[in-house]
Amino acid sequence: MTTKDRLVLFMELMEKGLGYKGAKALLDKLYLKGFFDCPASTKYHGNYPGGLFDHSYAVAQNLVNLTEKLGLRWERKASPYIVGMLHDLCKCDQYTVTLDDKYEYVNNLPLPGHGEKSVILAQMVMGEPLTGEEVLCIRWHMGAFDDKANWGSYGSAIECYENVLWAHTADMLASRVQGV
Repeated sequence: MTTKDRLVLFMELMEKGLGYKGAKALLDKLYLKGFFDCPASTKYHGNYPGGLFDHSYAVAQNLVNLTEKLGLRWERKASPYIVGMLHDLCKCDQYTVTLDDKYEYVNNLPLPGHGEKSVILAQMVMGEPLTGEEVLCIRWHMGAFDDKANWGSYGSAIECYENVLWAHTADMLASRVQGV
């Protein structure tokens, strides 16, 4: 799949949640961050150029499908689209290409982290604050694949917003079941 194909898929999906103007503005900001061309990991799901978009797109589709099939309620209608597409935004600058065309993790970034960093970057590209529900869904999308010391906070987040659990489920469906 080419970058152009990914841009088209993004617009088709995100127009449903954000409308054309919102989707186009978000696409432009994500394009500048390299979102459509960077990998999702160094050796796991999406470890190829464009893997971050492919993974995020699958998570967004899964979250939209879960919302429709299970009748999930969100603080705002666009949330499953926003959470799905932006949950791993932190990865835009996390990897570099080696001389043998493999990806390697970049250490010592000025803004490290995963969930928290994705929340910060998502608010920047959205140009508006995320809802509390979106913040917790993005922060905790890794579920128990976080430090064990944080598991209690993950459980508390689910108690605040059950969609935290569904965001994690959508991520696991994409990465572990669909292999994206």
